[in-house]
Amino acid sequence: MLETNNMFRENTIGNQKLCSLADDDYGKVHAVLLDMLDDFDALCKKHRLRYMLCGGTALGAVRHKGFIPWDDDADIALPRKDYDKLAAILREEYGDRYWLQDIYSSEVYDLTFMKLRKKGTRFVELTETIPEQAGVFVDIFPMENVPDFVLWRLLHGVVCDFLYLCCSCVRIRTKKQRFLDFLDTKKSKRMIKIKSFIGACLGFLSMSKWCHITDRWSSLCRNESSKYVTFPSGRKHYFGEMCTRESFLPLRDTEFEGRKYPIMVHPEEYLSSLYGDYQTVLPANQRERHMVLEIDLGENYD
Repeated sequence: MLETNNMFRENTIGNQKLCSLADDDYGKVHAVLLDMLDDFDALCKKHRLRYMLCGGTALGAVRHKGFIPWDDDADIALPRKDYDKLAAILREEYGDRYWLQDIYSSEVYDLTFMKLRKKGTRFVELTETIPEQAGVFVDIFPMENVPDFVLWRLLHGVVCDFLYLCCSCVRIRTKKQRFLDFLDTKKSKRMIKIKSFIGACLGFLSMSKWCHITDRWSSLCRNESSKYVTFPSGRKHYFGEMCTRESFLPLRDTEFEGRKYPIMVHPEEYLSSLYGDYQTVLPANQRERHMVLEIDLGENYD
């Protein structure tokens, strides 16, 4: 009932308040993202950080050997041990090219994963919290270890999902009017009002505190050889994105837009859990679309 991803997707179809991208526009966005992925790949190789394509970018690699044609961002994941090292390295080496947004460097950033954003571009979403840094982006997720002991795993997962729900409700409360102005249907507006009310009840802690608590709880399991791993900050959260470690590691290279990037060794388990029949191309009215209000790729990509 309180799942908002599908609700937002339904409201992007034919919504005149959003930017509409032509095929050529997607090609230009992909060119920016490829530059970003090349930089990220070089950085991780230099510092021996493990990373992999994930989400829609992993799906694109397997199904299209590149970007999904209508995708407008890139998704990357790192094991928690490497993820925790990443922010300082990125800011030191690429601070002139990119903004890195995360909950430990900003009091207003409200997502429990990092965003790497290209300076000199504009890609403004409805959900923006730092509009002056709203460039084309790569989402960077932590891959968490899952406890082997079943009861501890259940507790860890249930609390994770509860905390992510709390974050979602508090986040929606802070942007309530923005969402209500955008949404078209009574059902969608009712859902926003319900989540906003829950967010108001949780207002005894700031958005930043909820994100910090959620991130720390998610990363509690430090067993680097656990049977399962998961992405609790992903679209299907803890249990919906839990897969066997052996399906992820060791990583292997895969073809992507004529390049080679790392991906999980057996992506079938992960992609099936995330998308079901992932080889089937969805009709236009079921495709995920970001809620983009403004796009400017800068002179180098025009």
